[in-house]
Parts: sequence; C-alpha cells; structure tokens
Amino acid sequence: MSEEHQAEQPVDYAGQFAIFAFLMACGILFHQSILSDWNPLSHQILPSLAALVVVSRPKSLVAFLVMIAAHLASVMIDLPYVVNHWIFVGVMDVAILLTAAILYLQHRTSRLTGGDLLQVLAPVIRWSVLCMYTFAALAKLNSDFFKPELSAAVSLYGELSHKLGGLLPQETWAFYLVIWGTAALECSLPFLLSIRKTRWIGIALAFSFHFAMGVSGFIPFSGFAVAFLFLFLPEDVPARFAKLRDDTRWLDKSCIAIERVFRNPAMPITLCLAWFLVACARSYAWLPPDQVRMAVIRVSQLLFALYYGGVAFFVWKMYGRTLFDPVDQPRPASLKLASISLAIVPLVVILNALCPYIGLKTESSFTMYSNLQTEGNQWNHLLMPEAMKVFHWQDDLVSIIDSTYPPFQHAAKEDIRLTWFEFQRQASEADSIAVTYRRGDNVYEVADSKTDPVLSHPPEAYWGKWMWFREVPHPEKNTIRH
Repeated sequence: MSEEHQAEQPVDYAGQFAIFAFLMACGILFHQSILSDWNPLSHQILPSLAALVVVSRPKSLVAFLVMIAAHLASVMIDLPYVVNHWIFVGVMDVAILLTAAILYLQHRTSRLTGGDLLQVLAPVIRWSVLCMYTFAALAKLNSDFFKPELSAAVSLYGELSHKLGGLLPQETWAFYLVIWGTAALECSLPFLLSIRKTRWIGIALAFSFHFAMGVSGFIPFSGFAVAFLFLFLPEDVPARFAKLRDDTRWLDKSCIAIERVFRNPAMPITLCLAWFLVACARSYAWLPPDQVRMAVIRVSQLLFALYYGGVAFFVWKMYGRTLFDPVDQPRPASLKLASISLAIVPLVVILNALCPYIGLKTESSFTMYSNLQTEGNQWNHLLMPEAMKVFHWQDDLVSIIDSTYPPFQHAAKEDIRLTWFEFQRQASEADSIAVTYRRGDNVYEVADSKTDPVLSHPPEAYWGKWMWFREVPHPEKNTIRH
C-alpha cells in the first residue's frame, strides 16, 4: 500500500470509537476488580455495570456516555479520596461529556455518532496523556529518588524480585540501573510519543512499562493505559484489523463466534448479574471474604496478562512488517486540536499536576512512587524551585504524640507527621477520640475530639472536597509513598 493510496482511504472513526470504548470499559473493570472497593448497594458498582454493557455493545454511543457519566459521578462522590489514575480518567470524563454536548448542539439536524465524538476528542486525550506522563516523570527528578536506600524504584524492584522468587540481582549496580533506567524511560516517553518519527518506540516502551507495572501488581492504571495508548496508534487500525480477519481464517471464525454470543440481548444482563453476585460475595461474606478477594485478584491478573498479550499480538500482526518499510509505514495519529478552546482539558491536567509544587494537595497529583517531598522545609526536587510554593497548607505540620485513634497511633509510632489540614479532617470525621499533638512550638491535649472547638469541625467544605495530603515522613525515612 503506497503512502498516496493510504492517504485516500477514509478513516473508520466509528470502528476506532468501538475499540476505544471497549478498552475504556476494560480499564474500569480492571480497576474495580483489583481494588475491590465496590459493593452491590453503592455508587461504586454503577461504573462497572455500565462498563459491562459497553463491553458487550462497544459501538453504542449512548452506553459509552452512560458509563462515562457513571464513572464521573463516582469520582465526584469519592473526592478528595481519588487515586492518581482515577482522577485523570475523571478529567477525561469531563472532556468526553463536554465534547459530546458541544457536538450534539452542532448536530441537531443529524445524528451524533461515536466516530464524530472520537474524531474531535482523540487529540485532546493525546495531549492530556502527554502532560500526565511529563509530570509523572518530572516528580521523580528529586534527590531521594536517586538514593538506593530510599528510592521508590528500588522498593518496587524488590517487590517484583520477591514475586519472581528472588531471581533478580540485588547488588548496588542493579539498584542504580533500575533508578536511572526508570528515570530515563519516564522522561523520554512524552518526547517519544509526541514526535511522529519516534511514536512507535514510545508506544512500545510505554506498553512494556505498563505491562511490567501490572505484573508487579499495579494493574489499575495499566488497565487504562491500553485505551490511552491506542489513541496514539495510526487511525487505520479498524481497516488493518478487518484485513487481518480476511487473511486469517481462524481469527475470522473466532470473531464471528464472539460477535454471535455478544449480540444476544441476554449477554449484558448475564455479565451484570455475574458481576453483581461477585460483589455480593465480596461484601456480605457468603464465602470467606479474603479468599473471594484473592480469587478475584488472581483471575484479574490472569486476564490482565492475556489482555496485554492479545493486544501486543494483534498490533504486531497488523503493523509489524510495515514498521520497517518506509514505503508502507503507517501515518501516526495527529496531535492537532479541532479547536483551541479544547486546550482547557490538558491545562486542567497540568494544574492538577502542579499542586504539590505550589503548596496545594500532594495526593492524586501524578507524583506516585516518586519520593517527592515538598512539605515543610523538606523540599527535595532538583529542578522545580521552592519559590513556586505560594500556598502554605503543606507547611503547617502536626506531630502526634499519643492518641486512641489507630491511624494517629500509627503516625505517632512511626514518627510520621500530618498536615494540619489532613489532621483536622481526620479528627473531625472519626468517632470521639483522645489525642495529644504538637503543632509548631505548642503541645495540645484533647480528651474528646467531639467536644473540642477546633477538632470537632472539618476544614472548609470547598477545599476539603478537592484537597488530600499525604503523610509526611522525616527525610531519612522518605521511602515509597503512593
């Protein structure tokens, strides 16, 4: 296929949308199944049930938008206790729904399709992913990340080695290789993905990185990564897959059988009922809860490995030979935004990522497993100046001396400090507790938090909904933190 002929082929945006919707649904299911943070009567199960409908009906724009709305509602209810990848997907939810609303108003005289939506939305998500990867890498450029005795990279490497039966070397050279290799990989990803000539290398590295993270046990974000990386592939994926089906008899027969099963109207109901029953078994201990949870996790890990293996197989079968053929090499997807107004979405991602550096929240800001410290006088970033900190919530630290509240007892035992904001919130949300703590140069003894004029009240409602702070260990204990 010549480049001129390839350019004449119409892009099957409807097919792209169906694949993207399916992959997003898989991401939600991997997140929910691994974290087991859902029960049959909570808002947590709604995104999963909607995702199961999308898995069986990936071409349905209505089903996709319902899933996105259910996920966004779940995120809003859970705020501020939302982890990094979940809040990133939440921002993408807002982008999807806003784009759908704008396009719907523009298409009043015609039917809005999933292909229409993805055509406008894809570059927005690409730019947002690049921003997220950039700040995740930037967070690791701190002094503690490069110290083997503290580095989160070494801690994760140790966990992986343990799961592999101690096969990985544990010498100092291996630790430095892991540290510098991780930093180099993460710092290079945004550049490799943003440049057309290197995008395939970036996709391969990102895919391998997320597979390794998933095998290490961090499946939730890696489950979503496939959906986001899919948008960096050339836009002829549906056409190439159709050709692969035509050329591969067993694949075509398998696809026909799968399509026949999923076209059955009972399939979405069956999937949702099965998921609901597993949630009931997990929540109501119909079976030993730990055994149920581990069974769900083990099945999810197996499905994750098959999922990544299947994606890698099909991408290679569709593109493997053409990657080395300058005549037939596929065109990478475009980063050009349909409208400059859509740049607000990646700007929101950037603002969320800047929070630790400007003195706002330190959780869910893409600083996961980075050893970054910006609290108090413990600023350790090598590039970002401390002068960026214009807010001071991170500087008001509390040391807990003693308490009847288990989380505070743990903090006192481990000599872990909390920001005043987080300490006040936790104390106000707990049942009646006693606590002795130091704030600044003063020591306070509280016999009953419910009657204390300060600890009985949560922080200001607006800020309390958006801000979440990590625990603050002393610099010599600044090891792995989410």
